[in-house]
Amino acid sequence: MTIPSNLLRVLTAVCTLTAPAFAQNPVAVSTGAYECWANGEARLLLNFTIRNRSQYTDSEGKAGAYTYDTASGKVTFKGGMLDGAMPNGFQAIYHEPKGKPTVSFRSPRGSEAAFCEKVKN
Repeated sequence: MTIPSNLLRVLTAVCTLTAPAFAQNPVAVSTGAYECWANGEARLLLNFTIRNRSQYTDSEGKAGAYTYDTASGKVTFKGGMLDGAMPNGFQAIYHEPKGKPTVSFRSPRGSEAAFCEKVKN
């Protein structure tokens, strides 16, 4: 079956107009305190505070640094309690589902092992 070229152009235009735009990652990790959860329970040792675009403080008040890759959403923690907090292959991803700043700790398969949401001011 051959689709007439004028029908093909109309279908292409409709698909283009109705296709959802790809969500972009946030420009930066939102500053403030984050509370963490896993398996329906608070994980207080994972709590942290983002101080600025490169520094954070862990739940014990120890300073650390982090980097954020806007292309992938990946957050890498250096120093402080979050450095090495998850097993090898896990990664932290920053995103804002429904406008809520969140860091998700994900397995190599993409399953969420824990998440940390920013506390409302």
